[in-house]
Amino acid sequence: MKNRPLLDYLQNNKRYPFHMPGHKRNPDCGSLSLLGSGLDITEIEGADNLHGAEGVLLSVMERGAALWGSDRSYLLVNGSTGGILAALSAVTRRGDKVLVGRNCHKSVYHGIELLGLRPVFLMPEYVEELGVYGRLDVCTVAEAIAAHGDAVCLIMTSPTYEGYLSDIRGISELCHGKGLVLVVDEAHGAHLELSPRFRGGAVMAGADLSVQSLHKTLPALTQTAILHLKGGRVERHALEHALAVFQTSSPSYLLMASAEQAIALAEEQEGFESWYGLIKELYGTTADLEHISLLAETADRDISKLVIRGKYGIELAAFLRSRGIETEYATHSFVLAMTGLGDRREGFELLGAALKAADAELGDNAEAPLRYPCCEGELVMDIETAVKADFELVPLSGAAGRIGAEYVWAYPPGIPLLIPGQPVDARLAALDIKGLHSDRGALPLVAVVK
Repeated sequence: MKNRPLLDYLQNNKRYPFHMPGHKRNPDCGSLSLLGSGLDITEIEGADNLHGAEGVLLSVMERGAALWGSDRSYLLVNGSTGGILAALSAVTRRGDKVLVGRNCHKSVYHGIELLGLRPVFLMPEYVEELGVYGRLDVCTVAEAIAAHGDAVCLIMTSPTYEGYLSDIRGISELCHGKGLVLVVDEAHGAHLELSPRFRGGAVMAGADLSVQSLHKTLPALTQTAILHLKGGRVERHALEHALAVFQTSSPSYLLMASAEQAIALAEEQEGFESWYGLIKELYGTTADLEHISLLAETADRDISKLVIRGKYGIELAAFLRSRGIETEYATHSFVLAMTGLGDRREGFELLGAALKAADAELGDNAEAPLRYPCCEGELVMDIETAVKADFELVPLSGAAGRIGAEYVWAYPPGIPLLIPGQPVDARLAALDIKGLHSDRGALPLVAVVK
């Protein structure tokens, strides 16, 4: 039973379901059949159990480990967020000091909050031409490790939302030389190292734990992810316990079957060759445009993230939308078009034609990068205490110097600009709130500690 594909089991399970879920795979239950209810089951005989896998789900995870080169891989059904929380929980104890790339996703900060950790922030390089944070420099990591010998782990992001890749191999050597565990949020890099065309993956570069969102670049349903364990620095049972804590006890078989399909497709090289070829063709198609250009392919950036420059990004995204294309993200200085293994030629041809039209019709309306500045000061109060403190709402414009009592972030990409327990700096106080979000949803008012 272990080697029988999960999807095959779901499609051929004909027993009447006197078990959950309540729709009973009944095609007459509204429109649920359009959402896959015919394949939606629970942990019945033959379907295995995610939190004690011995059969078909274990087979899926073993295929994942073989594909990415990990010692063990674990399916995640609530996105990379659950994997990040579990990873942090498995390698720390309450009160531990952790090194944190300041451009980490908010889920990392939520983990710090829940686990009572003491973060030391490492600032990544700032990319002037885009107004975003890029890779985490090896020298920055070395200096932090030297200054904080009591830190137990480093958690960082690679690739970034815009595709910037850090030197994971160099960073892992530094961490391991001083006894630190390296955790990499690789949510946007599930495809890396699965083909010679896409380099920069964390597993084979020495990360102890890496978390990937399957759905971001591979053909899987939203919310599917995978966590990889490599080496002997992380206690496996502690990790598996943490996964049971931070993941549902009723995982969706639709999601897990889609993860299996993504792994199966990724095992074939043809799809990666086609995907890479489409990207390179688009670079050629747009090479002679007068205003618009794609950010150049470099060794420290994942080419699958198409960063389109040369126009006012908000207007360019609207223009592309009018031509039937919805992009991932737009800011003043660029548009981000995400590509994936499931892309088709017609989509790339549509994008190429739309960019040519935009180049001619929108004229020269490029704008300088708009920087969303992260508050760079250290915490003066731990996150958990600040979140639960008595607070008052004050205008962000007048909050400089006050201690934040909530998170403020731009989403995407979900990097907190203000962390609870951190003083509001003057740059953030002066920022236009358009595109920003906060926990209490009261912007332009922000919660500060009384």
